Amino acid sequence: MAFCLSSCFKEKPIAPPNSAGIGQTALIEMGPEYHDQFFYSLNTNSVINQNSLYVYDLMFDCGTNNFNVWLNTAKKMSLVRTNKTDLKTVTINDTINNDFHYELGEYNVDSNSFGKWWSDSVSTQPVTRGKVYIVDLGVDETGNPLGFIKMKINDFVNAYSISFANVNDTVITNAVITKDDTRNYNYYSLISKAVMSTIEPPKDLWDFCFTRYSIIFYEPYYLPYLVTGVLHNPSRVSAYMDSTVNFDSIKIADFTVSRLQTKRDAVGYEWKRYSTQGTGDSYSVNKHYTYFVKTDEDKYYKLRFIEFLKNGTGENGYPVFEYFRL
Repeated sequence: MAFCLSSCFKEKPIAPPNSAGIGQTALIEMGPEYHDQFFYSLNTNSVINQNSLYVYDLMFDCGTNNFNVWLNTAKKMSLVRTNKTDLKTVTINDTINNDFHYELGEYNVDSNSFGKWWSDSVSTQPVTRGKVYIVDLGVDETGNPLGFIKMKINDFVNAYSISFANVNDTVITNAVITKDDTRNYNYYSLISKAVMSTIEPPKDLWDFCFTRYSIIFYEPYYLPYLVTGVLHNPSRVSAYMDSTVNFDSIKIADFTVSRLQTKRDAVGYEWKRYSTQGTGDSYSVNKHYTYFVKTDEDKYYKLRFIEFLKNGTGENGYPVFEYFRL
């Protein structure tokens, strides 16, 4: 049931560069395997970066006075917060009777899987609480589990410092991850033990990331679930959806700024729907869902999705959307 991303992409702008009153149409060729994520610019109608979902595990907030650390939600990662402070004494048994915290695509600080790992919320050099986390590394490209790592986030002294080891091991690796004020996040792989500094383009160049991320269904029972959708750039984009308006007749006067949402999945995944009725599994698009989008240049757009299946094949993973600057 999980949606995935692939490495097949060919950007196809079929309209001139954006200007008031001129529409754009874009096709993002994710493909049915969904192994990659795509960073997209509304201004240039192009994908400006593409990379595998599986090459990183952690995202470190680069914002001034922001110190949140996030799991790679695309891999369905999760973690257990232990009360121990000594990495060497922690084993897989410390997951027993403890809740796993999943990273959600909205990237809300209140639901961050690590929680507040530091004890000083004011200082620009926060002091760690010193607690050990057991991290489920999620799954690889074929859905196989990647195992567990135990880790600590140490004091922040001009950069993030972490220590980690295989969950039942005592050999500890230390790493330092710097902030980059040109980007929203810096990325790190616990598997390859390397900083992945070019995953995300400079934050002033992109608007949407077409990717996979985790959500939680609470009915009829608690179920972490992977979906494919759109996350927006937290530094420059906000959005909201309205299903009651006629897309073609929307003007700038119809834009309600007070409805704009900053949560990263304000566009999200519900522009398409999944059905098991009929002859087989299928997807269709909610064409009556209009997304109102604002970027930090005070540009306002209306946007809707018009297709998810590849022309002539019925193959999933080929979203087409159109948008107009208002």
